[in-house]
Amino acid sequence: MNQDNLIQSLLDKMHAIFDRAAGPNNRVEYMRQHNVSGIDWHFSLSADDIIKQKIPRAVAGCTGISKVFSKLATEAGLKHVVLTTARIADLNGAEQDRKDGKKERVINGHQIIAVYDEKGNLRAFDPGRKELGYIKSEIKVGNIGGVVPHRITAILTPQEFSKVNTYKKLRDLYVYGSDGKKKQDFLKGKNTLSFWEKLQKYFVQQND
Repeated sequence: MNQDNLIQSLLDKMHAIFDRAAGPNNRVEYMRQHNVSGIDWHFSLSADDIIKQKIPRAVAGCTGISKVFSKLATEAGLKHVVLTTARIADLNGAEQDRKDGKKERVINGHQIIAVYDEKGNLRAFDPGRKELGYIKSEIKVGNIGGVVPHRITAILTPQEFSKVNTYKKLRDLYVYGSDGKKKQDFLKGKNTLSFWEKLQKYFVQQND
């Protein structure tokens, strides 16, 4: 079996798992029915939790979906990494007031998977989609990746990603990358958008 066929078989297996999920495919309603609360609840779920508890895909979210795919891929011996990506407008936007009086930049992100080809180059795809389709841009931190206009902020091993179990840990990956200390260059105003990226950003804003 070649790599593409293996990935598709894993996607089929994972989505079959989610198709057998129980409960409403809506996080707010699911949490209400199961008497759970807090922003960290669904981030705290491991791949095993999601599978054993039959958590629906929209409840698990892209982070949960990537955790489940990563688990299946590891078991199948597929060498891969997980990419955290964040919306450009949010990364460069102004901080907003929180309920506790502190300021925080609200960031919308999306987690995806990347595998190595025979030349050692990374090829990324969204495991949330049932059919395998590779993202055409070069896979490196700072580049457009996944949902436009999202930037890749960190490239994580499966072991590193499995430890992302709070919103703060994920947000730190968006803001600081995998080193957890130095802010990304594009958050400090050193990174400018190309004309094409600006056009993409405008298009998405007009269609939100």
